[in-house]
Amino acid sequence: MSGQRRLTRWMRRWLNRRQAVEPVIGHMKSDHRMHRNHLNGWEGDRINAILAGCGFNLMKLYRTVALFVRILLLKIMAARTDIRQTLQLGGEAA
Repeated sequence: MSGQRRLTRWMRRWLNRRQAVEPVIGHMKSDHRMHRNHLNGWEGDRINAILAGCGFNLMKLYRTVALFVRILLLKIMAARTDIRQTLQLGGEAA
């Protein structure tokens, strides 16, 4: 271990967090045409990162809403099927 320095707890946390975030940024850049930052300077880098995060969060929100709508529609369809079956059984018995 000569020449290596031990990492503090804070540094380990920071590195772990960075390792978790880097793949997300890489996928967003490759999947959503963000290969090049068209905004200039340090402020442009910050704005680009914030917009990338917003886009990621909006996609998560979209997937959640889409899943909710699917479940809701399936429940409505199941309820309609149950009502139809009940009406058919009631009509045959009379």
